[in-house]
Amino acid sequence: MENENKIQKIKKENNKLVSKKLEYQLDLLLHGQKINREELRVGFRQLADQNRFLSLQNQQLLDLNQELKQQLETVVEELNRFKRERQEKAARKEARANRKRIPKRDPMTAEIYKELIKEAEGPTYLHVRLRLALCLLAVTGVRINELLPLKANQLETLLEENWIAIDRSKRGPSNHKAFLTKEGKKILQDRKKDFELIFLMKESDSYVFTSESTHDQMLSRETITRDVNKIMRSVSKQLPGQPNVTSHSFRIGYITQLWKDSKDIEFVKQSIGHQKLDTTSAYVTKLSDQERQERTLQLK
Repeated sequence: MENENKIQKIKKENNKLVSKKLEYQLDLLLHGQKINREELRVGFRQLADQNRFLSLQNQQLLDLNQELKQQLETVVEELNRFKRERQEKAARKEARANRKRIPKRDPMTAEIYKELIKEAEGPTYLHVRLRLALCLLAVTGVRINELLPLKANQLETLLEENWIAIDRSKRGPSNHKAFLTKEGKKILQDRKKDFELIFLMKESDSYVFTSESTHDQMLSRETITRDVNKIMRSVSKQLPGQPNVTSHSFRIGYITQLWKDSKDIEFVKQSIGHQKLDTTSAYVTKLSDQERQERTLQLK
């Protein structure tokens, strides 16, 4: 009996030890699970942070790639533009080389001018308009389209003070005064009746060169160029040697006459509104290349 009690006592103690051991192991297991869960949470947070970093880095790479793509497109476009400009320049150069050369124009002379005026005789406004165009081209050396803005009051100044203000159509002084030469003054006096008729027909601020019915609107360049060149071609065919004269021949003749009167190429340059002395020098006739070069060098 006593032994049985001892056995029972030992069993109880053993059970207690086993129970404590199990509790200890269970505590260890639970503690380990807590540690593992915390480590997992930390790991997940690190992984999420890393994913956000990689996503941001990936977006930056995409933006950089887009920027580089745009830069490349700009470079390619610039290269293509440069290539087109070179091709266009080469085409223009080739066109200039292959273009039909215009025969050298002859300067206007007093004899040719008289024949032109004779051919333009007539009583109508169109006849008067044509004669005035020929006269003004001869005495001012302006380009034909520079006649178009002229008004009646400017012609009054020309008659009274022997100069006229010109709005230049090309590079050079925008507002320029053309002065009469000695020969120009004589030509102007011969056309005095035409000038007086214009003053009777038009208001002071009316355009000189207009249609018959509309005096407040200047004539088109095409119309006045056609009228002037038509009569010049007609007269040229009747002259010995059939000189090649156009409206620009008046400018050549004016520069030549101005040179004869002044012998001052710089004065001619300023009077005609050229920017470069060489341009003026090229117009002057009856002047050898050596003389032209010497005078140009003296004035540089």
